Amino acid sequence: MKLKPQHCAPMFDVMEENTTRAQATYLAELWHRLSAQHIALGCSCSMSGISVTLEDFERDIADYLWAESERLGAPEVVDFLLAPGPICEQDKAVRTLLARLQAGEADDGVAQWLLARMTKTIESYAKLHGPAVEAPLLGGSRAWRTAYRD
Repeated sequence: MKLKPQHCAPMFDVMEENTTRAQATYLAELWHRLSAQHIALGCSCSMSGISVTLEDFERDIADYLWAESERLGAPEVVDFLLAPGPICEQDKAVRTLLARLQAGEADDGVAQWLLARMTKTIESYAKLHGPAVEAPLLGGSRAWRTAYRD
């Protein structure tokens, strides 16, 4: 039997549970950590550039999910995404979407369609801009630094 690292136990428990609620909770916690971080955008050859938070990309992510669901012919996903109103008017679109998934508002097919894409998207943000995906969800900056991405 392979033992889980002690500092990663909560994340492994969530992923092993493999329920819609557990997956949405894991992504919500990861997004919460990432979304407040500032990232610099600009050229490495000069000091100019802008700083944004990943939270600024929430509508872009929701818009991608909406466009993808329309492109792939998933009307039930489109309906779920637009239930709170047009994407351009949704405040904290990713957080709201994950909260709705945690609350069980989506049927299994819609939830799995969204979670598969959101997992890939949010974990790619973590790989580029945050700690390693297996880093502890709690523990502050010291815990993050000990499991920072490569």
